[in-house]
Amino acid sequence: MNEVLNSLKQRYKELQEQGKLDEAVQTLFAELMAEAEKLQASNLTLRRTILKSSSKESRMSTKLRDALYE
Repeated sequence: MNEVLNSLKQRYKELQEQGKLDEAVQTLFAELMAEAEKLQASNLTLRRTILKSSSKESRMSTKLRDALYE
């Protein structure tokens, strides 16, 4: 995802330097990029949270678990 955002930023800069974007489009694109970056950070935070919670689960082997339940 980070590669996609960087690619979009680069394309935006190129179009901006060429003067092909009017002010409304520049504002809209800047807002969209800010939102995409915020969502990417949120996604990363959620992934870390999920990994932490899944690592806390019991990692008992099935043989050991079966033996304890008998």
